Amino acid sequence: MTDTTHDHTGFEIPADLEDPAGRPIDHKLLGELMGAALDGCTTCQDPLLSILVEDPTTTARLVELACIATHAALGGLPPSMTDPAVPGTSSQEFRRLAATGVDGANDRMFKVCEQMTSTERRAAANTALDTLAGLLASGM
Repeated sequence: MTDTTHDHTGFEIPADLEDPAGRPIDHKLLGELMGAALDGCTTCQDPLLSILVEDPTTTARLVELACIATHAALGGLPPSMTDPAVPGTSSQEFRRLAATGVDGANDRMFKVCEQMTSTERRAAANTALDTLAGLLASGM
């Protein structure tokens, strides 16, 4: 936790959860970040995002989870999450990653995320975090 004056319930990601491709995902960081996001705590969320974006693999996993959750809730990804020309709130960086992985090419999505700058990864992560937190808060 980044701030010892308060605590978050956290979002528990099982310790034995493995990435299907065996990539080194920081599930503890993802859980802390999701806990802060669900509590609406930007005091913790901002520094955790700064740590996250330095880890392209974990950042890509966050985007992947947002895509999976959206697909499960809506039966697919809307164009506003994948098409750079369609109006919507998803960042262009998130759209680039989501579009790359939309046909199941997640390995390619992870590679594209590795090539992004930290600033680009942060934009993608912000959209992914907002998407996941929104879906979870709405009970979807």
